[in-house]
Amino acid sequence: MSRKLKRRHFILSGALTGTALLAGCAGDGGSDGGSDGGDGSSPTVGLLVPSLEFTFFARMQNAFDQAKSDGDISSDSTFYDAGNSQSQQVSDVENAVSNEVDFIMISAITAEGVISAIQEANEADIPVIAIDRNVAEGETVTYVASDNVQLGQRSTELCLSFMQEESDQDMYNIVQLEGTPGASVTNDRGEGFQAAVSEYDNLESLASQTGEFSTQEALNVMEDFITEYGDEIDGVFCQNDLMALGAHQALQNANRSVPITGIDGTEAWIERFPDNPTYGTIAQLPEEMVTTSIEQGKAYLAGEDVEDTMVVEGLEVTQENASDYLDQYFG
Repeated sequence: MSRKLKRRHFILSGALTGTALLAGCAGDGGSDGGSDGGDGSSPTVGLLVPSLEFTFFARMQNAFDQAKSDGDISSDSTFYDAGNSQSQQVSDVENAVSNEVDFIMISAITAEGVISAIQEANEADIPVIAIDRNVAEGETVTYVASDNVQLGQRSTELCLSFMQEESDQDMYNIVQLEGTPGASVTNDRGEGFQAAVSEYDNLESLASQTGEFSTQEALNVMEDFITEYGDEIDGVFCQNDLMALGAHQALQNANRSVPITGIDGTEAWIERFPDNPTYGTIAQLPEEMVTTSIEQGKAYLAGEDVEDTMVVEGLEVTQENASDYLDQYFG
């Protein structure tokens, strides 16, 4: 018997409240004198991300710059954009170590690609915090991220709910556009997708292929899917919103319209929702990730206990709450 999925609706303020509580676990960022660089001054921090091509990481940069402006971290703190080059990100870690930062926050391009650089930071006794994407080896203080397995499952379930709203069928065929091969986030979101497919016996995975987290690559892959599977495709799950944009464009070019869901909460994708009631995403909150990572780094420097993992909850965004979300984060 097929299991009918009822779509869940999340209140924006409720999700943010839960995130704020998580972000506050390490205290108030130093007002009690215990969460600073160890000598009463603001710590010097390096934040390393894969690429500013992704709006998600641009939002991290904005939050990082705000933390500098507010004095939560030193004005000498540095933001590093690797331009999606693994060798550049390794070099960025090495530069941060050479600059003797108080701690490093890194979102690794791939889990394996920065192992040697993380170990170099470990040898220099510079604490490392993994943010959004984890690392395969090396010592990290904590991992601050959404539960990417859960994000993948929730977004796939959201796509299924849209498909069910559009038509009553015994079986729904879904295609998946995967992210960068080898990235921890790709593996986790893919695991969540497979969990949803396994849980719902009226949902079948028609095809999966990497779109490299890129709009253009996703467009190309989606065109191939349309050529091969045509009307068999009932819905599309994308491991990020940039790929959802590419899938949208390919379907539009083919005069097709099917439900599409993504992950991240990218402005350009959510702006499509008013005209597309079966588009959605599970938004991450990169600002909260940066704030939480800074608080955890400062707590660690002050000798406080830090949890191995800090989860920042994702927020379901659909046509119903898209306007409120855009006003809050991009208004």
